[in-house]
Amino acid sequence: MIVEKTGLLASYITEYDQGFNIGLQYATKGTDKVNGRPIAVTFDDDADNPTTAALDFKGLVGAGYKIIGGTGDSGIADELYPLAAQNKVLYISGAAAADNVTGANKYTFRSGRQTYQDVQAAKSYISALGKNKKVVVLAQDYSFGQSYVTDTKSAFKKLGDHVTNILVPLSTTDFTGTASQVAAHHPNIVFLAWAGATAFPLIQDLANAKVFAHGAKVITGLANIATYPYFTDYFGKNADYISFYVSKGSKNAANKYLISHSVSEYSAPADLFSADGFVSGEMVARAAATGGSSTNVTSMIKGLSGWSFLAPKGIETIRTSDHALLQPMYDVSLSPSNVVTVKKTLSDAQTAPPVTAHFTK
Repeated sequence: MIVEKTGLLASYITEYDQGFNIGLQYATKGTDKVNGRPIAVTFDDDADNPTTAALDFKGLVGAGYKIIGGTGDSGIADELYPLAAQNKVLYISGAAAADNVTGANKYTFRSGRQTYQDVQAAKSYISALGKNKKVVVLAQDYSFGQSYVTDTKSAFKKLGDHVTNILVPLSTTDFTGTASQVAAHHPNIVFLAWAGATAFPLIQDLANAKVFAHGAKVITGLANIATYPYFTDYFGKNADYISFYVSKGSKNAANKYLISHSVSEYSAPADLFSADGFVSGEMVARAAATGGSSTNVTSMIKGLSGWSFLAPKGIETIRTSDHALLQPMYDVSLSPSNVVTVKKTLSDAQTAPPVTAHFTK
């Protein structure tokens, strides 16, 4: 597992890693063994650096690893999935959400959602606000944010809205100019597609520029539980939220297991990225079980392709053609006292991305 233990996405990865360990336990009935063979997991810290991640990947391949997973950073995923095909090893991407991970090559799978699914979850909010609205899509200028630009261009314009895209360099820490640029467009809706700790100074500068004071509606992904007070303080009732996991989203056995073991093993609630990690643990167990004693990668690919399984959100399916992970998504609300309510569950069919490749098992 190549993950960002340190760096911009470190808080996400803590949840992901814990979820991974719990998901592996769930899939192996608490043994961490498949067919009597133990699954030994190595966690490498890439410090959110693509060069470090690629070196880690190559080092693991050289050491004989057949299954490599991880990264919440879409830019790093861009570096890793070509290495999977070059070295003919299985790569299970982490929470990295850029669309291009789907269909990248037959060796690459994903354990989380992709930006297309986020945008489909947001469409009902946009539609309810009526036509001819001015929408600003505000995102970071790398594959993650660029993927949102592509998806919203199609989804929101079909609703009759005027869409302006603002992509901000990933290294930006002062968002005064960005906020002024957003304010100058006088948007009715700001679709905020952001990841990492810089979201907070960005939101503060948007507030200082009076973007929200003039009635702009914010549509964004609800982040980690620890950030809920921040959202309520700055957005109040003027925001609609999408989510790819909240613990209240389902009551199935996998979710109950995740929730209870998060508390008993880590003294923490199941949080935003916990379920993605859990799914990754399930996928690793499935791959190991189908790879046989020789850990045959072709057999692992066949075992994962087309597989439907119970995940914390419900039944998820790995589409055979391009390895998209079809899954439910949520529209949620956040009360002034920071209580989340699931307003709508969108089915895997409602949010399914278009097919981008045609692999065979």
